[in-house]
Amino acid sequence: MKLKRKIESELSRWIETDLVLLLTGSRQVGKTYILNDFTQARFSSCLQLSLHNNVPLIKAILGARDQKDFLLRLTAFGSTPLGEGGCVFIDEVQEFYTYLNKHPEVDEYFDLITAMKDITRNTGIRFILSGSLLRLRLEKFVNLNPEGSILRLSLFPLDFEEFLWARGLNQELIDEAKAKVDAREEVPDYLHDRLMREFQLYLLVGGMPAAVKEFLEKNSFVYVDMAHKAIDDYVRQDITKYAPDEARIKIESIYELLPRELSSPAKRFVLSQIQGHKKNEQEYLNFGWLAEAGVAILSNAVSEPIAPLKASSSLNKVKVFHEDVGLLTYLLMDSELKQKVILGESDGNFGAIYENAVAELLRAHGFSSLYFYFQKTRGEVDFLLERKGKVELIEIKSGKDYNRLSALKNLLSVPNYSFGGVSVYYNGNVQRKDEIDYLPIYAIEFLRK
Repeated sequence: MKLKRKIESELSRWIETDLVLLLTGSRQVGKTYILNDFTQARFSSCLQLSLHNNVPLIKAILGARDQKDFLLRLTAFGSTPLGEGGCVFIDEVQEFYTYLNKHPEVDEYFDLITAMKDITRNTGIRFILSGSLLRLRLEKFVNLNPEGSILRLSLFPLDFEEFLWARGLNQELIDEAKAKVDAREEVPDYLHDRLMREFQLYLLVGGMPAAVKEFLEKNSFVYVDMAHKAIDDYVRQDITKYAPDEARIKIESIYELLPRELSSPAKRFVLSQIQGHKKNEQEYLNFGWLAEAGVAILSNAVSEPIAPLKASSSLNKVKVFHEDVGLLTYLLMDSELKQKVILGESDGNFGAIYENAVAELLRAHGFSSLYFYFQKTRGEVDFLLERKGKVELIEIKSGKDYNRLSALKNLLSVPNYSFGGVSVYYNGNVQRKDEIDYLPIYAIEFLRK
């Protein structure tokens, strides 16, 4: 089953350039599948190689004398002839730099990334690189964009609209819902009810392609859970393999604690619970490792809701969300709670799940830096977004208490503050009260940077 992904249009635009394509994304997010499908459709021939557990190929690349020798060595490990109009797709390229990191004695080597654009200009051969944890591996060794030679794209789990496509929802219906939300008009009941049901399913299935396919093909959460378990195992293996030796225990502990910390009332990490943590020690670098690896999404506290938000952000107060809401519900929820999600019951503690889905969708839609507001006397606001020089306030409500908005109202009462928008995303339909827009939770899909 082929899943339609938005990144396909960006891949088509890449063809019109002479850049090296670098596709990053977390483990099991669908990079290899998409690129295999894309190269088969767009190139007359494509030499596909993987560096996973392939030390002989890594050594062959390292020892290349020049560009011609580099191409010759690649063909020794594949069966596809290279020529103008063809491409080379090297998967799991992070293994190349992992090898270098473990072998500091290799101080002279063929730098495959910086040479590829020249090869394209000279031969017409296109290059595609893909892998997980790429930023962590590359930054020590190469400029991520030498002389403008690399187009870097990121692939995330399916967003809610892509999930709706997979579920067969007509695009015209999605566009109608978006138009109603943008106009601050109620979404028709038949459409609102359908989108709410689909969003509840999205909370359980998430956007990892393997889980989505199991759900669509088997129509069983048992198989979805099996897919989630396999992905979770891959994540833990990657942490063991790639995390810095001196920080591995802490990073493993943070990942293990993530579901519990998110479901706590504050939804923020209690640093003392991290294994090996010492008093007055910051853990932001370890949080950052998980974020750069694509495993987690960070949101920093700000003390002032004023642009630029980064100016008042704190490294000491941070929320750490899971990369995929489906994986979070797998780790966090028992079958009884999952049943409540499906039934739309609001007496469960779904705040963490809703917030995680929102963080995931915001990141996928261009908000690379996320913030929340925290000030002891005024309270806490879940998300602050910065668009067109203005700050927008967003509260996420999963239950019947959606009118409890003391922090929002406190900020609105401050004369010196001016906001580009104030919104509450909840289970109901579109309405407006007291300068606040109340929007359906699924409408977070329509927010773009």
